[in-house]
Amino acid sequence: MNMNQRRRLVLMPGLDGTGKLFAPIIPLLQPHFDLTVVTYPDLNSFNEYVDCAQGQLPEGPGYSLIAESFSGPVALALMARWPGQVGPSVLCATFARSPLPSFTRMEGHVPEQMFSIGAMSEFYLDVDEVEDEDFSETQPLPMNVMEQIDGILLKRRITAFSRIDVSALLPHIEVPILYLHALRDRILSENDAIMMQQNLAHFTRVDIDGPHLLLQTRPQECAELIYNHVMSTANAGSE
Repeated sequence: MNMNQRRRLVLMPGLDGTGKLFAPIIPLLQPHFDLTVVTYPDLNSFNEYVDCAQGQLPEGPGYSLIAESFSGPVALALMARWPGQVGPSVLCATFARSPLPSFTRMEGHVPEQMFSIGAMSEFYLDVDEVEDEDFSETQPLPMNVMEQIDGILLKRRITAFSRIDVSALLPHIEVPILYLHALRDRILSENDAIMMQQNLAHFTRVDIDGPHLLLQTRPQECAELIYNHVMSTANAGSE
């Protein structure tokens, strides 16, 4: 790779699938990287999400995946599928095995109204307790974005991912991975991070005092960690 060439980051979104929630961190990354933001249409299966993301990847090897929440297992599948393509990457508040396996058994009995933004706001967004001056201007963003997502679509996405378990792929992934772990995450447990740590060959974990939406509530801290991991790991690999 030409050392003067800007490195490429692929931002992979959470449950909303729009990429709009990256708004707080994009201005912090854009001066240093060429960015691609993945978006997801209404799809039915995990494999369709992997194929959809693959179709939006940059050409040629060397790009890094920055995957939050819902997109974590998609990113892991891409790393296993294209081992020579993906460079040092970052997983943020995500999982290899679904944290909601019981939802598969309950889905037929859960009405779409339960997936409205009002019902999900405290559980999924979890931003009310964040005390950060830098976050005050962007605090309405998660709510505004999620208000535009239909409850039926959210239910279908959660259903598709409630069955996911890509843990068997982890021992085959050689990509250097930085994992940003949210200490106040209401969705994921400590075990989700530990399982990946035990099975990924090149895994670095950083704990951040924040909720599930780390890239939105701690954008400066996350951007610095992303920059340092991608650049230092990539430069070390090129020596």
